[in-house]
Amino acid sequence: MTEIPETFKETQISPDKEKWDEAMSEEIKLMQNRKVWDLVEPKSNMKVLGCRWVYNIKHDEKNNVKKYKSRLVAQGFKQRPGVDFTDVFVPLVNFDIVKFLFVLLVCILGWNHAQIDVKGAYLYGNLDIPIYMQQPEGFAVKGCEHYVCRLHKSIYGLHQSGRQWNIELNEILFGLGFHQNELCNGLYTKSNCILLVYVDDIVVFSKSQSDLENSILNIKIELEITELGPVRYLLGVNFERIGDSVYLHQNTYINKLKTRFKNLPRRRIALPLKVGCILHDRVKENEIIETGLMRQIPYKTLNGCLSFIANRSRPDIAFAVNTMSQFCNGYTYHHWTIVVDILNYVFNTMYYKINLSDTHNTRLTMHSDSSWGCKLNDRHSTSGYIMLFGNVPITWKSQKQKCIALSSMEAEFIAL
Repeated sequence: MTEIPETFKETQISPDKEKWDEAMSEEIKLMQNRKVWDLVEPKSNMKVLGCRWVYNIKHDEKNNVKKYKSRLVAQGFKQRPGVDFTDVFVPLVNFDIVKFLFVLLVCILGWNHAQIDVKGAYLYGNLDIPIYMQQPEGFAVKGCEHYVCRLHKSIYGLHQSGRQWNIELNEILFGLGFHQNELCNGLYTKSNCILLVYVDDIVVFSKSQSDLENSILNIKIELEITELGPVRYLLGVNFERIGDSVYLHQNTYINKLKTRFKNLPRRRIALPLKVGCILHDRVKENEIIETGLMRQIPYKTLNGCLSFIANRSRPDIAFAVNTMSQFCNGYTYHHWTIVVDILNYVFNTMYYKINLSDTHNTRLTMHSDSSWGCKLNDRHSTSGYIMLFGNVPITWKSQKQKCIALSSMEAEFIAL
């Protein structure tokens, strides 16, 4: 596996130096074309932000290397609230909506769909507050090395960049005749066409192929995009068509975890969490030293990866992952071994897929359940729910109740 450099200096001694240099040059050229900044002489009263290069290697749905990516990122953590930025909220489509519309529009109604990616999306946003930044490392203009960049566009890393891009995108889509749904973030409609927007990823649904192509063409006139064809890999999730059915899974993402956590022990696990497993909420005094040593182990990182899988495609591990998430600030080696077991369970059951076409009926049903006083230390209960569209799970959740139920009936009502 190719090692991804952390700094500009590391790219210069990397075996893939030429590829990283090409990726950085492409990023600088894009910023020049978008007129992201101009150079000005620094003044004593200027707040000048730093910047750094961030590197990544993009893969396709089969985990093959697709592109070497370099991104120039401003050090937005040095921005001053109320001075350098104000509003930062960005509406993003919920992935449950993506699943629901895939089932309804693609699997039931037979609509066409396509995925497009906006190149350098944030660089379309216009800044309404003057911001200054250092010149990027390795690309300072000769003879003007002491000059700074006066930003005109919302470069990556700034607090307001996502919002400024969203404002620009709204103006473009409104100009093309799309209407924003007031009840669902990131959903736009126009006659026989529906758009789902998640930052720079856009999914287009349409009744006919011609309407689909026309919609993409109109967007292409306004934005620099990459057409990716029918949706196959979106936001870390695979959409795989087998015969007449569409399946949802995360094999590509899970394979990345196999490489990322290759040094962890592997063994076959039958259940994500053992029946009758007892876990203590508080770390005992004699475990404080052990807990200090455990800070070096990526408990939170691994638990976050498992949470991502549980929320997107695996309701069967939702309870186990939620349970172990409660120990992120006080875990021991015992907790760590259980989280590793959950990961091994995911590895062993990679073939589990959600059949989005399993809709013999189009009934929308919701199921909820609750334990009662299952937490031995504080007697909190655990709630769980799942919503099905036909036989397809759309949304689900397992969580610890915030209050203490005085009876099993009360716990069930809280779950509702």
